[in-house]
Amino acid sequence: MKKNQELTLRCTDLSDLGYGICHENGMTIFVANLLPEEIARIKIIKTTKTYCIGRIVELLQASDQRVEPLCPKAGICGGCTLQHLSRSAQLSYKQKQLESLFHHVNPDLNVLPVIASPAPYYYRNKAQFPIGVRDGKIVSGFYRPHSNDIVDIDQCAIQNPKINEIFGWIKNHLSLKQAENLRHVFIRFSEQSNQGQVVFIGRSDEDLKDLSTRLVKTFPDLVSVVFNRNERDDNVILSDEYEILYGQDWIEERCLGLKIRLHFKAFFQVNPKGMEILYSKALSLADLKPDDQVVELYSGTGTIGMLAARDAQEVIGVEINPEAAANAQENARINHIENIQFVCQDATKFVHSWHGNADVVLVDPPRKGMSAQGISDVADLHPQRVVYISCNPRTLARDLGLFQNKGYICHQIQPVDMFSQASGVECVALLEQTDRSCQEAAADD
Repeated sequence: MKKNQELTLRCTDLSDLGYGICHENGMTIFVANLLPEEIARIKIIKTTKTYCIGRIVELLQASDQRVEPLCPKAGICGGCTLQHLSRSAQLSYKQKQLESLFHHVNPDLNVLPVIASPAPYYYRNKAQFPIGVRDGKIVSGFYRPHSNDIVDIDQCAIQNPKINEIFGWIKNHLSLKQAENLRHVFIRFSEQSNQGQVVFIGRSDEDLKDLSTRLVKTFPDLVSVVFNRNERDDNVILSDEYEILYGQDWIEERCLGLKIRLHFKAFFQVNPKGMEILYSKALSLADLKPDDQVVELYSGTGTIGMLAARDAQEVIGVEINPEAAANAQENARINHIENIQFVCQDATKFVHSWHGNADVVLVDPPRKGMSAQGISDVADLHPQRVVYISCNPRTLARDLGLFQNKGYICHQIQPVDMFSQASGVECVALLEQTDRSCQEAAADD
């Protein structure tokens, strides 16, 4: 294969990132926006020793599952990779990907049908828009895949409409000088509490206080405007240094009857309606009893732990982010939950040194998953059940294999389509002790 070579190819499958898969002379070619059974004229735009990247020059035969994307920038920006695929076909694609992936971990593992997101569009409660200046004009939107090139947009079809309104106002009222000093604009909005937050991220806060005053006057439901100073040259978006330009550094969110104080640096699920489904399924799989001792690792602002505390005797939440851990403590107080405590510590270090009892362990790690040491230490606590929430099926599959080596078998996974129009999917897995691990726990006792 040579760069700029053109070929007529048939797509045979979709990759786990939503790219069409084609084959030619033993080489695999990945093509964005191409669906299985479609035939297209493809131009090779990148070659490696093991694969190529192509783009569609002309679609010759379309799939009956192809739909017209709602957003004109779909397939151009790095956000929605599946907007051209019907909703039912998106769910089937994700189901197939998961079944294939987890079959290699345990052939008897039951991957339940993917639960559809209640809202296929306009569901996200958080956006991070890169800011730049090109040819003397402000550009802002999302990065083109695998690049730092900003695709300029006016609104996003998967963001909450209020986020789109706030983003549009900011983009139209920023000066060129302000834009040159900024890197990102971070916006959160809670539909349930009707509270919004804007975080300007960049090198200088010049004239941002005046802009913030006008912004809040235009959008009175904004309760927090923050400047986060970040002069780094890497891909880390948020730094530790910030100042409050208006209000406070948090907003209030809601989940299954809980009030959640959410710092701008704290993690929270981006699909609030899907989150309630996901957490309800996780708690159902945990099957908590009134005398259960629960440990929650990667507890964030404490949402799952507080929900678990309704049914368990005691919960300990562990979170390394100090702002999130402080939020969690305050959230327990606000919701009058007394049988939960939070520890600000690395999850692996905590579980390695902790000598208490755990009947159930809840984990919700970042995309990179758990460490081998952390999995070993969780197994050494001998919980009856481990409930693992994951936004990355590949690291989940890897970790399930490590848990299996420690005597914990996963028999059931419930996927939830938290990322409609994109290739991602959230999963909650139930792991239970085998007879061997139960015998080892009894011997330790």
